[in-house]
Amino acid sequence: MRIYTCAFCGRPIPPGTGIMYVRADGTVLRFCSRKCFVSAIKYNRDPRKLAWVRKETKSAKAQK
Repeated sequence: MRIYTCAFCGRPIPPGTGIMYVRADGTVLRFCSRKCFVSAIKYNRDPRKLAWVRKETKSAKAQK
């Protein structure tokens, strides 16, 4: 089983979870949660400017 990373926050996505979004040009984006999906697609937010993304990214790097 392959573990993907979230396209928005960078957290690992366990098999069988998450959301896979395919754009019209064929680009596949994988998200760990609906929160990440809506932030990226609907609101076009920049993950570098959100404190909760930076916090999750730090904890994901520390687990490696």
